[in-house]
Amino acid sequence: MLFSRNISGQLASASLATRNAAALADAKEALLGYIVTRDATYPGKYGFLPCPDINATGSTAEGDAHETNCGARYRNMLGRFPWRTLGLEPGRSKGSECLWYAVSGSWKAAGANEPQLLNTDSSGQLRVLAADGNTLIAGSTAGERPVAVIIAPGPPIAGQIRATAGSGVEQCGGSFVANRYLDNHAATGINNSNVSNVADAIDDFISGDPGSTVVNDQMIFITRSEIEERLMRRADVSAQLTALTSAVAKCIADYGKRNPGGAADPRLPWPAPVDLLEYRTTAPYNDTPVGGLSGRVPNVVNDSNSQTGNSSAGVLSACNPASVAEWTPAMATLWQHWKDHLFYALALDFSPAATPVTSCTTCLSVNGTGAYAAVVMFSGSRLGALNQTRDEPPMNTDTRSDIDNYLEGRNAGNHPNAAGNGDYQSATASSTFNDIIFCIDATLSVTPC
Repeated sequence: MLFSRNISGQLASASLATRNAAALADAKEALLGYIVTRDATYPGKYGFLPCPDINATGSTAEGDAHETNCGARYRNMLGRFPWRTLGLEPGRSKGSECLWYAVSGSWKAAGANEPQLLNTDSSGQLRVLAADGNTLIAGSTAGERPVAVIIAPGPPIAGQIRATAGSGVEQCGGSFVANRYLDNHAATGINNSNVSNVADAIDDFISGDPGSTVVNDQMIFITRSEIEERLMRRADVSAQLTALTSAVAKCIADYGKRNPGGAADPRLPWPAPVDLLEYRTTAPYNDTPVGGLSGRVPNVVNDSNSQTGNSSAGVLSACNPASVAEWTPAMATLWQHWKDHLFYALALDFSPAATPVTSCTTCLSVNGTGAYAAVVMFSGSRLGALNQTRDEPPMNTDTRSDIDNYLEGRNAGNHPNAAGNGDYQSATASSTFNDIIFCIDATLSVTPC
């Protein structure tokens, strides 16, 4: 009899585990689909994950993501899975309970509190451990940390009371009290029902055993690599990033056209440093006359203005769509989220400190030819063959300060371009090179090079 009950219990646990696994797989696929299509509604924004259903009250229906009630910027959030936002039926159609969901603060679509920079280099803020609470399943490096975790609760364990349906949970039943559904691993202190209220924190989860009386939560997760693979298979995304590079180069050229000296003074702004204390906000992307003639694309250009007499409030934030038709609101949004990928090298003759000229003597070249006032470069995806990493502070050790983690070949090797006469590189994309490069000539015309 006892043997029969044990077998029956094991079969029931296995059946529940199978149903939950199917629900989790469906939910993950829906999230990935949402991520790679959201830009249709929000142009220029790629990769944003929906917020959880925090509390289905007021004007927000059960199963809807709560973008306006999703915590402070860069704070992880946990709640019920937003099945309605993703076009799904409630998760209980396959499992015994509706799904729960945690999203990294660095990836969440949270309205005014969304990340100030989000692209395929952004780290996740979650880790997943095995049932023992010690063995790491996902998150051994910054790049491998999940950006989202979807959780299927198991049957109630000791202390969990799942009340009948309250207001706002008519479909899923129960409540929004997470610890009634998600488990606490007392031995390690890892609590699946709670995330930190501190920005940039790293939160741990335990993926349990379906039949366990300690932690029986089942999980599936999404990494940034999975998102990157989906996004970059879209040809239009690559085309947009190329268009962004061209538009940024035109905004820089337009700065030179707005100097008080007019066509007789085509000097361009100083670059911004490669090493920034904060890469996510736009404010640190300030020009500087110190450190050579190459770096990141500048935005604030006060140092340049003091020498050129230009009055531009910013090269990009103040780029004039009347002069640069490509600089649409969507393009400005795209720049905000990919600004760390943009680099800029300036010819000595066209620096703010130079005597204005209208032709090149000490200028830049590309592949040994040309005489250019400047080049603008966009760094493509991280290249595994070169061991490129782009981990950002404050949650990680900074590897974004090394230009070799972005640019390849002579584009990296010329930095800091101290003489202002570097020969830059353009080539077909490969496993060891994927930079996109546009040139600004002495007349401030922009062309791909």
